[in-house]
Amino acid sequence: MPSIGSWREAANTCGFSLEPVLREAGINQPDAASPLRVSPVNLFKAFSLCVERARGHHFPFALGERFVFEHFAEFDAFMGSCATIRDGLELAGWARELLAPWLTVRLDEFGSEAHLRIVIDAPGMSTEELRPVREVALSVVNQVIRRATREPHWLLSVRLAGVAPAGHERYAAHFGVPVLFNEEIDALVMDRRWLDLPLNPSYPQARGEARQRIERRLNQELGERRRLVDEVRWALERRPELLREGLESTAAALGLHPRTLQRRLQAEGFKYVDIQSEAKKHRAQIMLRRRAISMESISIELGFSDRRAFTFAFKRWTGMSPSAYRNQLGVVSR
Repeated sequence: MPSIGSWREAANTCGFSLEPVLREAGINQPDAASPLRVSPVNLFKAFSLCVERARGHHFPFALGERFVFEHFAEFDAFMGSCATIRDGLELAGWARELLAPWLTVRLDEFGSEAHLRIVIDAPGMSTEELRPVREVALSVVNQVIRRATREPHWLLSVRLAGVAPAGHERYAAHFGVPVLFNEEIDALVMDRRWLDLPLNPSYPQARGEARQRIERRLNQELGERRRLVDEVRWALERRPELLREGLESTAAALGLHPRTLQRRLQAEGFKYVDIQSEAKKHRAQIMLRRRAISMESISIELGFSDRRAFTFAFKRWTGMSPSAYRNQLGVVSR
């Protein structure tokens, strides 16, 4: 349950006390000196109770605006040393490992747009039940990037799965951009150029030191539970150019020697080529949903020599051609 202090501030803003909510959700009173660990079931129940008890405010937005990486000063140090938003997105993978293993932030790039997509893996819970959790995640990501860029207008739009709720006008007021409902995804949409615009002076040494502190924290708290395969998958999602390159480039992105990367993956029962192929398949499926993206552009993006080579690979992955896959979907053009 990350940032318990932020939860208390948000609850106070929304006119209720957090402690009764924690008790009702089956969460023991936390030790202020260390992070509070709870099960996803208890956490989601606490979210729901907070939304019900809020008066005059929408709790997910109140929490998102007040969220800080309590007990994780390493995260703030890393964001402060990142040269670009793209660099800073590495933090999402670490936050998933340490704070919320059920939450993934994915980066999808389409032409001039970049989408920061929220994915929650909570079996047995409906899209509607998870709406407050998704809204908090979107609000937190928005707030973190707004602070990093020092720019309040970096967003183009917000897309949300599910029907528009009562009082949906507050969503556009909160994010400051159009909010579209009944979408297939939950995502913050921005101009793709924001990903690589300079944020801070480049201090590679400071960023390296912050990364080492986070890695030490991860190793201390997770130990043998850490899997390199997850780090590789996140790197391939965050940096699509790695899909066009070989193992050496991914190893360099992770700060590992290529042989070390290969050996550790093999120890976990994986081969790099299979992980990269799966990442290419996933990205191809996302891009095929956009009618405006040509087959030639997708082929180049994924590192294939031509469209025929991409078609052959896609048939091997899915059993159908890219055109057939695209035609069976409710493809959107925007």
